[in-house]
Amino acid sequence: MSAFGVVKIVLLGDYAAGKTTLKRSFMGLHLDEVYLSTLGVDLASYHFVDDNFDLKYQIWDLGGQPEFKTIRVQQYKGTEGGLLVFDKARVETFEHLSDWLEELSSSISNRVPIFLIGNKSDLLSHEENAEMDRKAEKFIEDNQNTYPEIDLKGYFATCALTGENVREAFLALGKEIIKIKSDRMLI
Repeated sequence: MSAFGVVKIVLLGDYAAGKTTLKRSFMGLHLDEVYLSTLGVDLASYHFVDDNFDLKYQIWDLGGQPEFKTIRVQQYKGTEGGLLVFDKARVETFEHLSDWLEELSSSISNRVPIFLIGNKSDLLSHEENAEMDRKAEKFIEDNQNTYPEIDLKGYFATCALTGENVREAFLALGKEIIKIKSDRMLI
């Protein structure tokens, strides 16, 4: 087991943004070809180990439909970090990012690292991807200090189906959480 035990992370964002597929891709599981909506919350554990990294993730995959808000708000307690996911091919999922940050920020008491994830890069042209990536970087810049409980750490453009940048996003989040836990141990 990791020296840091289990870390609780949340996957949040609109429904059908690809949160479950990101999780399954990271865990090396079979990817479903048929969309199955997450009802409420889906919890998974994954122990990631390589030569330089050892961490057990407790991944809370939260249903993105509005009717699950009351369930989600209860699940944020104890969150140590998260991936805020939008579907690059559905602009409305990008437009809702502030709503997700507000929901999370109002439900937690400790500052947590969040990475923004632009998923489904495979559905856009090179030019469209570049434009969405610019918008995502600008969103982070504009909202860096808007939510006191949220530390927007960066952005990853991903394709959960191919695995593009999926591992990198989860590892970056894990490293940020380890850094925070290490700093707390020194106090």
